[in-house]
Amino acid sequence: MKLEKALAEELGKSITAQEADKQYEDGNITSKFKFQCPDDNCNAPVTCANLDRPKHKRKRAPYYKVVGDHSAECNIAKDIEPQKKGSRNTTDIYSDSDEYIDHAIRLNLQPPSTKRPESAGKNDGGDGGESRAKPGNTPESGKRKIQHSKTLSSLIDAFLANESHTVQLPEIGVIDIKDLFVEINSQDLSEFEDEFRIYYGKGWIKKRKGGYGFVFANKLKFGDLENQPSTYLSDNQIEEGSFKRFKQSTLDKLANNYPKQIFLLSETTPYPNGDFINIWCEGPEYLDYRL
Repeated sequence: MKLEKALAEELGKSITAQEADKQYEDGNITSKFKFQCPDDNCNAPVTCANLDRPKHKRKRAPYYKVVGDHSAECNIAKDIEPQKKGSRNTTDIYSDSDEYIDHAIRLNLQPPSTKRPESAGKNDGGDGGESRAKPGNTPESGKRKIQHSKTLSSLIDAFLANESHTVQLPEIGVIDIKDLFVEINSQDLSEFEDEFRIYYGKGWIKKRKGGYGFVFANKLKFGDLENQPSTYLSDNQIEEGSFKRFKQSTLDKLANNYPKQIFLLSETTPYPNGDFINIWCEGPEYLDYRL
């Protein structure tokens, strides 16, 4: 979820990401992680993505990204929820401004469903499927080009098989599949970029109160903080999803001391959360594992 304004903890007031950029440049804000949801009834953590990245290296201007759960009393969350339910596809991370790129693969995060619309391609939304790009302003306008796509699971399979692919990211452009995957291996958080990346490494599935934790074995660093990064799926997220791999009965069997290979797609970098380091997970379609 993105916000127009966020509460800057170091300033004690709500500001836009553009204002945060100026305050960071002036030294009045010291970290992209020191922001919260601006609602008086909520303190959900917010990251000001790209704030700490030099301007000449930015592909996008700084923007706010909520990396936690809003409180039940948060009025902003209440306004966002109807918009999500009314949208065409809440898991479509691309917009109309993302033009067709020949030979590039898009990420398809559409969850499995028995009520999908009829396919426009061979396997619209399936593993290694195809979707149709809108007609563009070219001499061939009117012809619908095929935009290839892969689910997270099939993209992981391609990476593990050392296949060569070019992946299109929203608003950014393209990236080589090998650069899209980032292994968790003792890095400092400052080394990561606020762009879609698939973080991976050995770890465990743990039963938690109200859900399940996915904990990486290797640690990350942020200043004096050093800890194993983790993410969390609530029981509600699991119940609302339709992934067999994330059914409670399946996860209960896997919540043990045997390591798995965990893969997590995230738009923003891992972030400090008290004594912990977390990676925000939008839902089960952004997460996968291998036994």
